[in-house]
Amino acid sequence: MPSRSSTRPPYSIQTGGGRLIEARVFRLRTREDADGYSEMLAAHVRRVPGADYPVLLADHRPVIIYPQAVANRLVELFLDMNTRLDRVAIIASRSNATMVLQLERLIREASHTKRRLFFTAEDAIEHLSPSLDSNDLHRARRFLESFEATAV
Repeated sequence: MPSRSSTRPPYSIQTGGGRLIEARVFRLRTREDADGYSEMLAAHVRRVPGADYPVLLADHRPVIIYPQAVANRLVELFLDMNTRLDRVAIIASRSNATMVLQLERLIREASHTKRRLFFTAEDAIEHLSPSLDSNDLHRARRFLESFEATAV
C-alpha cells in the first residue's frame, strides 16, 4: 500500500479571487519539481485580478530539506517574483533547524524586504495584513489552520 505522502502531489497552490495566493509545499525532490512549482505559481500570479500585486503565503512546514538543485531553482523563483509580489510570508517548522537555515539563506539571497520567514500563523498573518482585505485574511487563517489540524 503506498504511503499517503507518495500519492499526494508535491505542492498545492490556490487563489480565491482576491490578492492572496496560498501555496503549500510537501516536497520538491528535483529541479523539474521546482520548475513545475515555479510555473504554477507564475500562472496563479497572473490570475490575480486588478492592478494590485499579489500576496503569497507559502507553507513549507511539511518539507524536510531541499536538495541543492531545488534550492538553487527556488532562489531563481524568489528573484523573479521580487517584482511581481507585494508581500511574502514563508512558514516553516521551528523544530526543523536545517530547513529553517536553508530557507533563511534562500530568502537572504533573494533580498526582497517584504519576504520573511515565520514559525507561527499569527506572525505570518500580521506580516501579510497590511496588504490583504478581511476576506483574504480569513482565507489565510483557514489555510494555515488546515495544516495544523492535519498535523495533530
